[in-house]
Amino acid sequence: MSSDPRTAILNAAGEVFARFGFKKASMEDIARRAGVGKGSIYLDFESKEELFEAAVRLATGQGLAELESAVRRAPTPEAQIRAYLQGKLQQSARTVDGQRIQLETLFELGTQAMRFLPELQEKEAALVARILSEGNAQGAFAVPDPQLVATGLVETVTSITVKLMTQDSKVPLGTALEAYFDVFIRGLAPPAVTPPPKS
Repeated sequence: MSSDPRTAILNAAGEVFARFGFKKASMEDIARRAGVGKGSIYLDFESKEELFEAAVRLATGQGLAELESAVRRAPTPEAQIRAYLQGKLQQSARTVDGQRIQLETLFELGTQAMRFLPELQEKEAALVARILSEGNAQGAFAVPDPQLVATGLVETVTSITVKLMTQDSKVPLGTALEAYFDVFIRGLAPPAVTPPPKS
C-alpha cells in the first residue's frame, strides 16, 4: 500500500470497483482495502461518484503511461505498433485478485466510465498516429491518413478488450489476435517495388 493516503485510497478504489462493480462497491470496503478510516475518504472525495471518477482517471493515466513507455523502448515504427498492441492486450488480460472481471461488472463500470472513454481513445489515437506518421517519414509505412487509421485501430482494440477482460485465460484469443495484428502491421508497409521487366 502507498504511504500517501490519497494514492492508497485511489488504488484500493480501483481494485474494489473492478471486483464488485460501481453499485456493489462500498466505501467501507475501499477504506478497509486502503488501510484508512472511512472518514478519511471523505476528506478528499465528496462522493462515491467523485472517487470513481478519480480512480478511473488514475487508471487510464497509468495505462497510457505504460503504453507510451513501451512504445518509446521499441526501436522501429513496426516494433512500436507491436508494443502498443501487445501492451493493450496485456492490460486487458490482467485480473483483479486473480479473478477475471465479470461481464455484468464490466458493463456496469463501462456505463459509469463511458464519458471518459472518448478522451482516452483520443489520447491513444494520437500516440498511434504519431507512430504511423514517423513510420511514413522513415519509409517503413505507407499510410495515407495516419490519424484516420489510428482512430480505427484504437476503436478495434477497444472493442476487443471487453472479451479479453472477461474471458477465461485458457482461451487462446491472444494468440489469434497476435496473428491478426501481424497481418495488419505488414499491411502498413509500402508495397514492394518490382523492377520493370527486361526488354
